Amino acid sequence: MLSKTYDPNEIEPRWQKFWLEEEIYKYKLDEKKPAYSIDTPPPFTSGTLHLGHVLSHTWIDIVARYKRMRGYNVLFPQGFDNHGLPTELKVEKEFGISKDQPEEFLKKCIEWTWQAIEAMRNQFIRIGYSADWELEYHTMDDDYKALVQKSLLEFYKKGLLYQDKHPVYWCPRCKTSLAKAEVGYVEEDGYLYYIKLPIVGEEDYIPIATTRPELMPACVAIFVHPEDERYKNKVGKKVKLPIFEREVPIIADEDVDPEFGTGAVYNCTYGDEQDVVWQKRYNLPVIITINEDGTMNENAGKYKGLTAEQAKEAIVKDLEKMGLLYKKKQVHHRVLRHTERSSCRAPIELLPKKQWFIKVKELTDEIVKVSEQIRWYPPDMFLRLKDWAESMDWDWVISRQRVFGTPIPFWVCKDCGEIVPAREEDLPVDPRFNGPPINKCPKCGSTNLEGVKDVLDCWVDSSISPLVVSKWQKDEKWFSHNFPTSLRPQGTDIIRTWGFYTIFRTYILTGEKPWDDILINGMVAGPDGRKMSKSYGNVVSPEEVIPKYGADALRLWTALAPPGEDHPFKWETVDYNYRFLQKLWNIFRFAERHIEDFDYNKYKDIELEPLDKWILSRLHRLINFATEELEKYRFNLFTRELMNFVWHELADDYIEMIKHRLYGDDEESKLKAKVALHELLYNIILLLAPLAPHITEELYQEMFKDKVGAKSLHLLEWPAYEEDRIDEEAETLGKLASEIIGAMRKYKNSHGLALNAKLKHVAIYALDSYDMLKALETDIAGTMNIEKLEIIRGEPDLEERIIEIKPNFKSVGPKYGRLVPKITAYLKENARKVAKALKENGKVEFEAEEQKIELGKEDIVIRKAVFSEGKEVETVVVGDAVILFF
Repeated sequence: MLSKTYDPNEIEPRWQKFWLEEEIYKYKLDEKKPAYSIDTPPPFTSGTLHLGHVLSHTWIDIVARYKRMRGYNVLFPQGFDNHGLPTELKVEKEFGISKDQPEEFLKKCIEWTWQAIEAMRNQFIRIGYSADWELEYHTMDDDYKALVQKSLLEFYKKGLLYQDKHPVYWCPRCKTSLAKAEVGYVEEDGYLYYIKLPIVGEEDYIPIATTRPELMPACVAIFVHPEDERYKNKVGKKVKLPIFEREVPIIADEDVDPEFGTGAVYNCTYGDEQDVVWQKRYNLPVIITINEDGTMNENAGKYKGLTAEQAKEAIVKDLEKMGLLYKKKQVHHRVLRHTERSSCRAPIELLPKKQWFIKVKELTDEIVKVSEQIRWYPPDMFLRLKDWAESMDWDWVISRQRVFGTPIPFWVCKDCGEIVPAREEDLPVDPRFNGPPINKCPKCGSTNLEGVKDVLDCWVDSSISPLVVSKWQKDEKWFSHNFPTSLRPQGTDIIRTWGFYTIFRTYILTGEKPWDDILINGMVAGPDGRKMSKSYGNVVSPEEVIPKYGADALRLWTALAPPGEDHPFKWETVDYNYRFLQKLWNIFRFAERHIEDFDYNKYKDIELEPLDKWILSRLHRLINFATEELEKYRFNLFTRELMNFVWHELADDYIEMIKHRLYGDDEESKLKAKVALHELLYNIILLLAPLAPHITEELYQEMFKDKVGAKSLHLLEWPAYEEDRIDEEAETLGKLASEIIGAMRKYKNSHGLALNAKLKHVAIYALDSYDMLKALETDIAGTMNIEKLEIIRGEPDLEERIIEIKPNFKSVGPKYGRLVPKITAYLKENARKVAKALKENGKVEFEAEEQKIELGKEDIVIRKAVFSEGKEVETVVVGDAVILFF
């Protein structure tokens, strides 16, 4: 028997243990079944899952469970993305080990990462995640690194991988280069400084406006718009930079925004991406003034050694003394910072560095074409990838100046620059510690071969995930069955990184798209609607939610998230979900005593009663809707519809309507109710199984396993939609029954009556709905416990009478004081006369104790009642039916 109360903390861990021990979700390659492979996102091993992980991975789990029930051979692995700057920062800070001890440092990074994986795997299991954990992969594993390095060798053979000096995004705090996707603009308050720059040989100047005066020592030109009348006569001249005494040209270029600042800007190498464009376009000199650690170098003259911020303050003061800083305006502007996968948030500098690149800019058109072959859910998310691809300014910088990462499998000749790749049979290799595969340079014969010390950007690791899970170049049978993978689920925030790079690299390596479908979820916001942030104090962790409400209630919150849109976490939503699950539990507890020993298969073909047909017709509409929505990876509308169906149509309506049959003496009617109830509840747990796997497993094991036989609910088939079960007439009848009984419930409630309280006499008059009401007569009377129920064709003969008329004491009392009793008596004795006077004149006049009394409508309270055949009744109108309560 089901326990009296629903306790997720008792139920959920028990079934999680059962699923693991019984290998319920173990993957077996079965070429007879249609393949469905999921390219799951490997989360960075931070050591804990946040609500964003819970949302995205619950979505994935819903899909996996649904597809299994649809008969697919579901490949559902889970990986972990291990390499990353946060791990290095943690090891440096918490363990006090420096990167200058690379072997010891790497060992501690790996040790910490294994602890983080263990913690996160347990959290995945706690939310009911149905991955096959035997397929777990890690980007730090040797076989994974070998595949990453092998892919790079392929890119090198194709001429798509090269080393070059180029301006890269550089984080002075982390001391590493970054890809464009790892940086972002942050809105901040700052100042726009207006500076006069003297024109050489003239008593004139050109004014510029800049937020970065500290870059003045790197200035190589001044730019104005060619159509700007203010500066047309200055183009071709030179200015003399104050403090640094260098001359730089004034150049006209259409990229200048004449509306910004003064309309004249200085080009510093390198302040931003536009500076890079202009430097290359006009072959301008390159002057670097900022070091890798963010301090000023010798090119900054007397400001050498200062931080960029200190140099800004010093230069501004010097310009003020020279009378050349003529205005300082407070602005809210965008500052480029290290935003991706790090709490760093340091301002980014553009520094020319020798880095490793993969050619991607020249291939963006092809990537967009491949992306168009993929089905995007929601479809508009494709435009985000397209816009990103078309906005790329330069190739993908894949090297990072870190320690814990996949090594770049090349050696470089220090004498001639020739690149020596690793041998494929040696992979994985670490050129930082391993010698080259050959003794001398194949180009110049030098033995001075140096291993590459940089490691790879972590997106280089994770962007081959579909090839890893489908065992590319490792198991041909497995690969042919599972590639392209069926689904890539991911967040909106990594479309430009993980999404873009995976499409690109998979296409280059295989000539195909990586997946058939891509499902995009939005981000999780805090309860206040703002982005979750410690600074806002609105961060909620899964560990706060699950002990209180259970994983299933939290999963339902994720299922209610709209596709592609941000989804705020709301405690009240999870609380509602928990109460819904309690309601579900109580429904099954009620039903258990009626269908526990019931032989459904023996009676399943019996002709059912109208209300049974109604609820099963509604069930099959729900099955059809659920299937259509899940095929499109839309969970929110189906989840809401299912919850409403269970709570209202099933619990509030149908079960209340059949209680009189289940407890009554009509054995045939009771049998039919049991058939319908059995079919309903069995199909409901199947529909709910992908969303709330724990409670549905418990209900299945307790009430259906002995009859069905499957070891687990999650090994059963998805409910089949049967069109011939749709019964329009029965649905019309059921809707009417629900409305009539609902009106009677409200009547009982408004009169303080219990729902099972007896009603002595009720009459329902109807015209068009008369025949339907007659068909429902027994159910209405039985459900509402009516002693005498009359269904009458026609309209009731009703009479409205005044049954009481009295003064409104609140207004009459203060006016007439001691005369109130006399006024009350007059109104009672002359009710008809008073009512007529009010209707005709809006007031009534009379004398009491020789005082003239005048009362308006606001001074009199009239109570009317409806009478039928001389008896006072209350009436409720439902459609064309009039219900009379005697």
